[in-house]
Amino acid sequence: MRKILFVALIATVAVGCKKKGEGDKADKAAEGAGGALPALTAEPAPGNITAADKPPFESVKFRMLDKRSDKGWPNYEAYNLGTKPIAFLAIYGYAYDKDGNQVARTNTPLSWNGKLAPGGKTDWEIHIGSFPEDQVPATAASYELCYNSIKFDGEAQGTDDNARCPDKKPKGK
Repeated sequence: MRKILFVALIATVAVGCKKKGEGDKADKAAEGAGGALPALTAEPAPGNITAADKPPFESVKFRMLDKRSDKGWPNYEAYNLGTKPIAFLAIYGYAYDKDGNQVARTNTPLSWNGKLAPGGKTDWEIHIGSFPEDQVPATAASYELCYNSIKFDGEAQGTDDNARCPDKKPKGK
């Protein structure tokens, strides 16, 4: 009886490991699809920023870095151009082909939480598109970020404008 239980246990573990390994390969293949994308060129850093009084949706500048997420989206830094510390941003990513046509948008915004000092930049890179459906297609040639919600440190509520980041957004708008 012990031998039968032992063999059954070993068979269950072996089958479970095999299934897990097969799933890992499928996950890596899906995540690796962004690997076919061309290398990125980092945008230049904006240099020293003199904080100025800005409306909420003019308070942030994003800078694309030369690194990608496992879904193919570029990583970014954010800069606070305004005079109030920023505590929250809801950020969407957009990808465009060589002709400027939108080919992707992140389905769910990144909920960035931190403290972005006036005139300062984020302490860590911003990674967007972490859900499986956020894969960047091979036709993507340029990228933009859009935020539709911002909260300044110390404010009870943030400022929202859901029309800022529509499902379809012309490049540069």
